[in-house]
Amino acid sequence: MNKLTVIGLGLIAAATMATGQEPAPAAPPVPEAPTPAAETSAPAPAADATPATIPAPADAPPALEAPAPTGSDSPLPAPVVDPSGAPVSGLLPPPTQKSSGGSLGGLSEMLGNLKNLNINGDSTTYDTATGRAIAKGNVRAKFPDTEIYADQAEYDAQLNEVHVVGNVSIYRAGTLYRGEEATYNLTSKELDTRRLRSFFESPSAQGPLFFKSEHMKTKTESIDAVDAEEASFSTEDSQDPDWFIKAKEVKIYPDDRIVFKNPTIYAGGVPVFWLPYLAQPLNEELGYTFTPGYKSNWGLFLENTYGTLLGDHSILKYHLDLRSDRGIAGGIDLLSRRWKDNQYFGKFQAYYANDSSPLTTGVAARNEDRTNLDSDRYRINFHHRVYLPGPDESTLYVDFDINKLSDEFFYEDFFPTEFRIDPQPDNYIGLVKQHERGELSVLTRFRANDFYQTDTRLPEIALDFTRQPIFDTGAFYWGSTIFGVYDEKISSKRRAQLLGQISNLEDKLGDPLADTTIDDRTLLDDLKSQTEEAGFTRFHSYHEALYPFTIGDWLNITPKLGVGLTTYSGIDGPQPENDTRTLFHAGVDVSFKASKMYENIQMPNLGVDGLLHVVQPYMNWSFLSSDSLGDGFKRIDRFAPSTRLRSIDIPQFTAIDDLNSWNILRLGVSNRLLTKRGNGTSPWLTSNTYFDVFMDDPEFNRDFSNVFQEFAWYPLPWLRLDMGMQLPLLDNNVDFTEFNTALTFMPVKDFEFSIGNRILQNHPFFEDSNLIDFRTYTHINDNWGLSTYHRYETDDNTLETQQYSIHRDLTSWAGALGLVIRDNRGKSETGVVFSLTLKDFPGVAIPLNLDAGGR
Repeated sequence: MNKLTVIGLGLIAAATMATGQEPAPAAPPVPEAPTPAAETSAPAPAADATPATIPAPADAPPALEAPAPTGSDSPLPAPVVDPSGAPVSGLLPPPTQKSSGGSLGGLSEMLGNLKNLNINGDSTTYDTATGRAIAKGNVRAKFPDTEIYADQAEYDAQLNEVHVVGNVSIYRAGTLYRGEEATYNLTSKELDTRRLRSFFESPSAQGPLFFKSEHMKTKTESIDAVDAEEASFSTEDSQDPDWFIKAKEVKIYPDDRIVFKNPTIYAGGVPVFWLPYLAQPLNEELGYTFTPGYKSNWGLFLENTYGTLLGDHSILKYHLDLRSDRGIAGGIDLLSRRWKDNQYFGKFQAYYANDSSPLTTGVAARNEDRTNLDSDRYRINFHHRVYLPGPDESTLYVDFDINKLSDEFFYEDFFPTEFRIDPQPDNYIGLVKQHERGELSVLTRFRANDFYQTDTRLPEIALDFTRQPIFDTGAFYWGSTIFGVYDEKISSKRRAQLLGQISNLEDKLGDPLADTTIDDRTLLDDLKSQTEEAGFTRFHSYHEALYPFTIGDWLNITPKLGVGLTTYSGIDGPQPENDTRTLFHAGVDVSFKASKMYENIQMPNLGVDGLLHVVQPYMNWSFLSSDSLGDGFKRIDRFAPSTRLRSIDIPQFTAIDDLNSWNILRLGVSNRLLTKRGNGTSPWLTSNTYFDVFMDDPEFNRDFSNVFQEFAWYPLPWLRLDMGMQLPLLDNNVDFTEFNTALTFMPVKDFEFSIGNRILQNHPFFEDSNLIDFRTYTHINDNWGLSTYHRYETDDNTLETQQYSIHRDLTSWAGALGLVIRDNRGKSETGVVFSLTLKDFPGVAIPLNLDAGGR
């Protein structure tokens, strides 16, 4: 269950005297009480129990019996109603002092304000002096939308309340509530119950929540809060549940939160956790969570998080983390989810650590200089989108991405998951105006952390046009225009290192007794050039037209023609050979498809029910003529080294400063085998083979690129194979190889494994690697499971990661104990994490997170 919903909503309405609704037609099976002690629920009245009635006047229509509600193991007695649907009170004679049997419906007419009250029983008595009426045996009290069954019912005219006792069953809107007694005051609309047992479900729940309360009290007319005493809750429908929460006092605020006073969590009847106070918001991400464990660079740790609602669309989370080797840390997260289908898109985070061991390295394997780190370490993050004029979503908005850190190792030490995803967070503010034909943006990227090398854009204005038709010519246009002021800053640490090396070398060259060489002077010039930071103002504009057409209804041809201009001014550092350059691009895309059906191929064991083979040869030619900027010019938007082929569509090529002349022909063929599955068609085997032919290579002196082969095979739900490779089959100038393979397989129902392998050899920029990762999960029985993960680098024979976890199913809980060992080549890391996850009630879960700090 994702959240605690309002306990007692159905109960609250159980005695509501609102008119205009008939009772639901069926009652569900009676749930067991969730408390540890065994209890006996009395059965509902027998189906053949006939209420005793007082004869009606001669001119009155006969009383009718409606069929008992269906769907229950113990049918309930039928109400007595008039054929017109009106209350039977007008059909009954005035009550007498004592009567051996009959209906108390006449009380409604006599008292005036009980026109919708109807009570039946095997026998009734009424005392006119005291205004007390009592019905005994198979009692049924009917309201317009609720029915209450009990052994005895008593109405007190002076207090104007109905009191029912003995095997009380309250049936309303398809839900059955069991208790020992209940009192409803018709004046105050207050409901008071004893020993109530039932369950409820929420629209967002994964299952019901069963509860019991010794005493519950609420007003049904204005449901501001529900008060309960000695209340217990569990997600398990069992007389002896594996777990439950019990509290002395509980206060329920509808659609907001549940407040527990002195709550205790029981597992197997044994108290395992106690809090003096717990406010549990009715949201899956709120409430209290904690993660205990051990890491070699943290010591023993306990991460604590408590979330609460803030306003109608924000969540505030508090963090207090204890680490035996690092000290105390804490912070807050403010999450906004106003738009985007209730998904988060805005957040503010602040976290401070009083680090007692700042020199202790984190998980990364690298040469670290931590000598200047102090114990005060922190992060401040602000990510948000503000729509203008707001608050509704619009095409004009401002994006904020601001990240201030105390030092470059903070993420690595305290949030390793974020460090692996984004080791160097960005800082920018962008104003965006969207249009159906394109987008106008104004971006300011600034430097908030001087220990990172980064570029600034103060500002960058970009107008991008999407691909769109040119009138009714059949041609299309797309392009962009960008103007910005750019600077690239080296890190403060790197600058200090360079200046130190320069100073030492200058001292050596200035010493007449030192042994110096020409290489020393060359090195000095190179070190000084590295301290020079790049900077310029740039204007870039590129526009392209396309004209797709078909020959013979099978050959698709799209010629392209584009022109552009790039200018540089205010240049810091080495000057380019040309501060203004023109771009001319011409190209053509050609492809066609052919297919053939093989309906007779049937291989059920491999998931084949007929095959459709689709083959698509294609060719993309791209010619770019660009004036050279020279090798000495310091570029900012430059082409990053990669094992993949570059984009040859100019508007999608973002490395503007590296738009060098090229002449490239990309050839390839795609093959797909499709098969019937269910009511549709699914891929069974796909293959894509391609390579580049260089008439003019912008990077190296190549005639051909590697030959790429991408392959995917998914014949069955429990088998999938993905392969990707590139081989220097046509050219040996840059003869690196790469293989990427991943296999997932379940050979038997109780065992599943996946194995992956990445091989990279002889790449000009990246280190050789032969990395193998292996995952397994073994289903031992219905209660136990075992999982493992290993990552091994065969290039230097290093077992980088070992992870072992044992899992225990505790019906409502899922327990796990995990061990993580990492070899960071010189710095080993060990971690132990214990997890106890409550399946249907994550608001009090202890989440399984074998990478502590990832939250």
